[in-house]
Amino acid sequence: MEALLRQRDLMEIMNVSRATLWRMLRYQDFPKPVILMGCKRWRTEEVASWIEARKSA
Repeated sequence: MEALLRQRDLMEIMNVSRATLWRMLRYQDFPKPVILMGCKRWRTEEVASWIEARKSA
């Protein structure tokens, strides 16, 4: 089973505010969340790949 990140975890890893995170979701190619029973979670591998792609760009 792959690890999923909560919004709070994602904000901490990326060192961004909630507003910045949602702006990134809206206007950039940020990975879409998985919705489980009404809760949004992000796949760890997708987020890591996105971060690595942004570093090299």
